[in-house]
Amino acid sequence: MTNDAELDHLEEAGQIVWGNQRYGARYAIDRPGLDKLVSAGLIPVVHAGQPQVIDAVRSATPDLAWTVVQLTCDQVTAETRIIARQTGDVAERLAVRAATPTIDADLTINTATMDPEEAAHRIDSVI
Repeated sequence: MTNDAELDHLEEAGQIVWGNQRYGARYAIDRPGLDKLVSAGLIPVVHAGQPQVIDAVRSATPDLAWTVVQLTCDQVTAETRIIARQTGDVAERLAVRAATPTIDADLTINTATMDPEEAAHRIDSVI
């Protein structure tokens, strides 16, 4: 989490790998954040709703091998989860979900039918 001033600074310095605005918020993946995780020997996890992010992150980190996992669920589950968040923008989020294409993933996980522990094991087995 950060603020607009810091994001503006990173953007001016060319350090934003991907950024967008949606749902009244500003989202970004920053190069220093990725570099810090990699330097610490950690595996970066990038959560993104747009398929174009994959290409942007891969281009920004050509020395890293990325595993792409697509998380999905049925429409009823998605709507139930969105309503539970109480963000007040259910229709917008459902429209964005419907417009988001599937991706060429190394693994696809249906979060409505697979619990988080099993999903983690599946991801680990692909890595």
